[in-house]
Amino acid sequence: MKWAEPIGKILTDVLRDLGLSKKLSEQRAVVEWSDIVGRRVAEHARALRVDNGRLFVEVDSSVWSQELTLMKRTILRQINDQIGRKAIDNIHFVLGGARPHGASGRNSKEEGDGEV
Repeated sequence: MKWAEPIGKILTDVLRDLGLSKKLSEQRAVVEWSDIVGRRVAEHARALRVDNGRLFVEVDSSVWSQELTLMKRTILRQINDQIGRKAIDNIHFVLGGARPHGASGRNSKEEGDGEV
């Protein structure tokens, strides 16, 4: 008698076989950005997209771009720890008008929690 496999394992195998596993992990970095970096950073920077393991983040000022560049190693480690694999290799900060924190409604952390 053959036992049924858990659906989670089947989905993981299908995603891997289709080559989508890494893309899904990369997308998590964008979706979970606010939770990973915390409210203070999320108020000034938002993840836009991932291209070939490179996360593009829009910042609202050159000061924040410089600050986050200095924190890049720590942020990369936090992202990949949260995702559970090395999905992001680099972060590229671009100057723009980052949306205020909470505009996407995705951050559930209280002020001060989980800040870099």
